[in-house]
Amino acid sequence: MNQDIKLGISLYSFSTEYIHEKLDLEGVLKKARDMGYKGVEIVAAQMVPEYPYPSDEWLAEFKGLLAKYELEPVCWSAYVDMGIRTDRDLTEDEIIQYTVNDLIYAKKAGFPIVRTQHAISPAIFRKMIPFCKELGMKLTIEMHHPHHPEVPVWQEYFEIMRGEGKGILGFVPDFSIFQTMPHQLYLNQAVEYGCRPEKLDEIIEIHKTTKDMGLIEKGDFNEIEKHTAEEMFGKFSAPGRIEQLKEYVDCIFYIHGKFYYLDNDDHDPCIPYEEIIKTIKESGFKGYIASEYEGHHFDETVDSEVQLRHFVAMNENLLENS
Repeated sequence: MNQDIKLGISLYSFSTEYIHEKLDLEGVLKKARDMGYKGVEIVAAQMVPEYPYPSDEWLAEFKGLLAKYELEPVCWSAYVDMGIRTDRDLTEDEIIQYTVNDLIYAKKAGFPIVRTQHAISPAIFRKMIPFCKELGMKLTIEMHHPHHPEVPVWQEYFEIMRGEGKGILGFVPDFSIFQTMPHQLYLNQAVEYGCRPEKLDEIIEIHKTTKDMGLIEKGDFNEIEKHTAEEMFGKFSAPGRIEQLKEYVDCIFYIHGKFYYLDNDDHDPCIPYEEIIKTIKESGFKGYIASEYEGHHFDETVDSEVQLRHFVAMNENLLENS
């Protein structure tokens, strides 16, 4: 296997088990280790007690667990809660303060990278450079659907990443930006909500061919089906261009390997992993692709571990043979 590209895991993948208390944090870390993972990402707002101000006792305990299960802390995923107050959004100074706080606690926990969100404007992003330098930390922004490199604000981010923020500020592409088709759990949910299976098949076929909402409006479709078609055509009609990963690889510090449902070890029918992994390899990227299972948003009865094992097998094969 290509040793430059490693498969890690976002602990968010175990959300169902964690939320329903089937696994506590140690159980999640043990599960990750037992599945063969080394590098881990933690979503701090979900699994860090008293976030955004965890205690020194918890931080010491957490670092002990990482050592116990021989896991590498890769990315601390921060959360800028713009709605923490009911009367207004956070100010620029408050966003900076929260982000500095995340950088400090991520460093204490042993993470070299903080992943933040789009509440960080280009202006704020630039202002984080001296804090990152002082702490010896890297700060990244996640590029998530519906964003892609050609969204205008991203050109501003890239200019900063390649200018005064070079080597310090970067981004985390989430493979949801390349999704072309709805996944099976989405389709199952559409049927539960009232889509007739045969009509859903028609919508999928129209999506594959013309994406013409006029055919839906004029056809024999109920309101749920029309809404599903509108959402499907809107979400999955203009994916990012995979080849752009090569163009911006110098700004990529880390990657989210997003997926929703796999029924085998070979192929994802809605995100083109064959082309993505081939392009990533050709780009010269070195670092972690985090397995990020998010099917639990659609069906909590699906076994996360089974899904993650499918994902790892698929990607190990692609990394070896593509």
